[in-house]
Parts: sequence; C-alpha cells; structure tokens
Amino acid sequence: MPFTEVSEIMEAVKKELGLDEDFFAVIKVWEKELGISGVEISGYKNGVIYAETDSSAAVNEIMIRKKEILKKLNQYLSSKKLKNINVKIK
Repeated sequence: MPFTEVSEIMEAVKKELGLDEDFFAVIKVWEKELGISGVEISGYKNGVIYAETDSSAAVNEIMIRKKEILKKLNQYLSSKKLKNINVKIK
C-alpha cells in the first residue's frame, strides 16, 4: 500500500477550504494594518472578508475606513481580489 505525503494531504485540504496564499497574506496584513484590537477574520470567500468583533465602535470604524483598508490589503496582494468587508458583532 503506497503512502501519501503529508504535504499532498495538506495541499488538498487547503484547496478544499479555500485557504490559499492570499488568505494567509490577508490575515497577516489585516493584523498589521488594521490597528483595531478585538476584530478577527472569521472567513474569506469570493473577495469578501468576514470579520467578527464584540465592539460596535470597531464595526463603525471599519465601515468608515473600508475603502482604505481594502486598498491596503489589495496592495499586498498585487491585485484587486478583495471587494468588500463584512463585519458583525458576535
């Protein structure tokens, strides 16, 4: 019985879940550039970032700065993949 490399399994799982290099770049840049504590990415699909927070003030700040945040994130991705941010209160 042949064995499957762990890296092959991980690649298949990441692909199935939509976890590509862009997703990990978005998370890293989000934490660095956002500057708002307590906001976590809960998902990413079709150019939309889904985030959650306990703070209504954080939701308001993100909505006000949405264009700026998307512009910064897209600069890191060298594309216009990100189109929107959806933030909700937990």
